[in-house]
Amino acid sequence: MVVTTLYIAALATVLAGLGATVRHDGPVPDVEPLLARRVAEGLRVLRAVSDENARRTLRLLEELNPVPARSPRTHDANSRA
Repeated sequence: MVVTTLYIAALATVLAGLGATVRHDGPVPDVEPLLARRVAEGLRVLRAVSDENARRTLRLLEELNPVPARSPRTHDANSRA
C-alpha cells in the first residue's frame, strides 16, 4: 500500500513537472487545482510524444521492410505449360 502510494505520488510529480516545463499547443485542460492541471498537461505532452514516436517507428519499419513483390505460386512456377 505504501509503495503504491509512493509510486502514484512520484508519477504525479514527474507528470506535473513535465506539464509545467513543456508548452503544448492547444487549449489548457479545464482541471482544478493547479497540480491536477499540470498533471493533465503532462499526460497530454506524453501522449503527443508517444504518437510521434509511433509514427516515426512505422516510417522506419516501412523503409527497412518494403512491400515485397508478388511472386508466382510455387506450383505455378514449377509447371511447364
